[in-house]
Amino acid sequence: MENESLSLYDNRLQNKEINILKTILPYLGSTAQKNISMMISYLQMQKTMEYFENPENTMQISAMEKKNSTSDILNAIKVYCNDNEKRQIDQVLNAMQMLSTYEILFNGGND
Repeated sequence: MENESLSLYDNRLQNKEINILKTILPYLGSTAQKNISMMISYLQMQKTMEYFENPENTMQISAMEKKNSTSDILNAIKVYCNDNEKRQIDQVLNAMQMLSTYEILFNGGND
């Protein structure tokens, strides 16, 4: 489902009303889509400002986001990429893995 791919940040700042508004957008005319999209953006900005008024929320996001290596970040953004971008990310990940293996072999041989 879509909620599974949302980041922790998005999960904290979404609510049922915003998700319902996003869901009905394709069923509306172009003028209504524009107006509802603006309303969604306003509601999200309002919810973001309310959320970050509490300093503990910033610390909670930092503490709960356990993945912070470059490869974890690249793998996380791949879900939003097209096929060509995914291949490029995979090439970078493969190069990083090769360098890591080389470092292990190279450093292991000097000990």
